[in-house]
Amino acid sequence: MRNRRRKSNSKRGLDGTRILLIVTGGIAAYKSVFLVRLLKRSGAEVRVVMSEAATRFIAPLTFEVLSENPVSSDLFASRESPVVGHVELATWADRAIVAPATADFIAKAALGLADDLASTVFLAARCPRHFAPSMNTGMWKNPAVRRNIDTLQGDGCLFVDPGAGGLACGESGTGRMAEPETIVKAIETSLGPGELEGVRFLVTAGRTEESIDPVRYISNRSSGRMGFAIATEARRRGARVTLIHGPVDVPPPNADSIRRVTTAAEMKTAVRRAFPGCDVLVMAAAVADFTPVKRAGSKVKRNSGAVSIELKATGDILASLAEKKNKTQVVIGFALETENAEANVLKKIKAKRCDYMVLNMTGEGTGFSVPTNQVTIYRGPRKILSTSIVTKEEAASAILDRIASDGRIKQARQ
Repeated sequence: MRNRRRKSNSKRGLDGTRILLIVTGGIAAYKSVFLVRLLKRSGAEVRVVMSEAATRFIAPLTFEVLSENPVSSDLFASRESPVVGHVELATWADRAIVAPATADFIAKAALGLADDLASTVFLAARCPRHFAPSMNTGMWKNPAVRRNIDTLQGDGCLFVDPGAGGLACGESGTGRMAEPETIVKAIETSLGPGELEGVRFLVTAGRTEESIDPVRYISNRSSGRMGFAIATEARRRGARVTLIHGPVDVPPPNADSIRRVTTAAEMKTAVRRAFPGCDVLVMAAAVADFTPVKRAGSKVKRNSGAVSIELKATGDILASLAEKKNKTQVVIGFALETENAEANVLKKIKAKRCDYMVLNMTGEGTGFSVPTNQVTIYRGPRKILSTSIVTKEEAASAILDRIASDGRIKQARQ
């Protein structure tokens, strides 16, 4: 059964991969036109961002026609919806490629500058990033350019080195942008099987909202960032991700399947239905512990007296899955505490029968509504890792490092 699933999950070329192409101002921009065509032929979905200088070499309409998507070039362009454009583009992509990458853009990227849409999108991108440099030989060999490239490679960026030959300036040497076929091949190679290839992840994220009346509800401050970071990192490592999320403050990442819910009851139903088909459950959602016993059919009016709302406990999703869990499934719970953290989390591990529990506290730079977190990971009752305050993406990576080394994950890949 697993073999059939893994076979159906395999890809050919770049089938289904979301590629963000950033075109900067160099004469080699004409090659990027052919690059878009090859990416599309390989099955990728392509969106293009152009620097203002790039539009002097190639008309945006050319890329719009070939990519079948609008081209973005203006950081301050008006939009029909209030979505933040550079963030939406950055979170949409599975891979970002700067082609051609000029010496100027490489320098800006190395310094973390963001003064136009192209550089801002690059800086906000959470996916692996590739560069296809194009410049004069003297610039390519300049020590400042080499330092900038070393910096970006140290940050994890990938480079498709330029070729040698005649250059637009009339000289001959190294500096001409790699051929589109070479760039596509490099992207395909980078998408090789990851350590979680074929493992089925079920990730929950966000908060739930429990209605008091048609206009009011009980909820919490969860933004969805932590669960989304885990879903993104699991998919980057090759996992097949089903994401179930409640209301959130940030755009959802790419996933193989996404289900949106609102209440704790809806979350419980969705998770229980999806759980038998997963290898790993990461329960990062902040599910409400209580819900009103009765929901008013109309807005509750303010009066001079006190108003009481009778609450009842919601269903415990993790505890309810204990009887459904098989020997090969891995279950990760999350606990947010304000006091007596270790004692409380050990009680939860035992009561909910989690394989792992991730503890985080509320405080400065950690917990809800911030992009950073400080987590402690338990395997059963044993503490296996404590982080400093790190980004939620870094916390997600640390969590998945531990999960990937679990013997049951190796069985799931077979």
